[in-house]
Amino acid sequence: MTAVEAQTPASAALSRRVVRVPVGGRYVLRRAATGLVAIWGAITLVFFALYSTGNPAVMLIAPDAPAGELERVTRLYGFDRPIYEQYVRFFGAVLSGNFPESIRYESDPMGIVVSRLAPSITLGVAALLFGIVIGGAIGYVSATSSSPLLRKLPVSVATALDAIPGFFLALLLVLLFSVTWNILPPRGSGSLAHLVLPAVTLGIYFVPTIARVFRTAVVDVLESDHVRTARSKGIGQVRLTLRHIVGNSLGSTFNVLGIQAGVLLGGAVITESIFSWPGVGQLSINAVQNRDYPLVIACVLVIAIGFVVINLLVDVLSVVFDPRISS
Repeated sequence: MTAVEAQTPASAALSRRVVRVPVGGRYVLRRAATGLVAIWGAITLVFFALYSTGNPAVMLIAPDAPAGELERVTRLYGFDRPIYEQYVRFFGAVLSGNFPESIRYESDPMGIVVSRLAPSITLGVAALLFGIVIGGAIGYVSATSSSPLLRKLPVSVATALDAIPGFFLALLLVLLFSVTWNILPPRGSGSLAHLVLPAVTLGIYFVPTIARVFRTAVVDVLESDHVRTARSKGIGQVRLTLRHIVGNSLGSTFNVLGIQAGVLLGGAVITESIFSWPGVGQLSINAVQNRDYPLVIACVLVIAIGFVVINLLVDVLSVVFDPRISS
């Protein structure tokens, strides 16, 4: 009898582990093409929405400008041309990488946006880590605890926090940690302490979704044959948890992270504005207020590319952990 034939069902179940498979190039190209369409749609919607608010040239002239100055500036920037012609010219410039200059700053808008990327990435990563750690811990405890209270209360509290509007939660955190207890700065940047409140405000909305999905995945894995077999073989708790339970529960959780990427990028606009965090979100708010459409489009383009890249990475990781997704 060969070694394969001699393998018992119990040992076969015990040998189960997360299988890493190469991701097909066709799958990646398909997802990338979908992302490019999403980027084009986002730029197009924002372009026409901005023009529906009025003539951007109004922001370029002084209130006491002489008569005819508005018409002159409008012709100078081409704002008097049909909107479809402006769209075609602008989109052609975007494709060629030759952005029109920022109306407000009179410089390359992409350079301005890129200079604000580092603070936004720092805030996003911190918020994501907060959501993963807290949400994953709540989900695992809720799935494995023998206490009825611990199985229900943490998820219920996280869900209740999810119902609080972001701006109200931000103000509440400032009231508690900055005004009442005076242990964290209410706004600004420059230190790790400045990062805490905006990261918690933005990351707390990852917590309930990750907790629920991870809890469901852990419960399913706990009922599988290979986990029961591993326990019967006396495998240590740490190895059992990391290799057999957590490792086999990550596939569905990665899918949730991809969906939540939109929340991260969209919520950062409000969060950065409230806490005066010098990122792309705050820059885009200022650009909209100034009707600086080249700068707004540059902000939207960077945010859309970030959204697509994050979702593509998450999709690839999901396929690595669960190859059935690519079918």
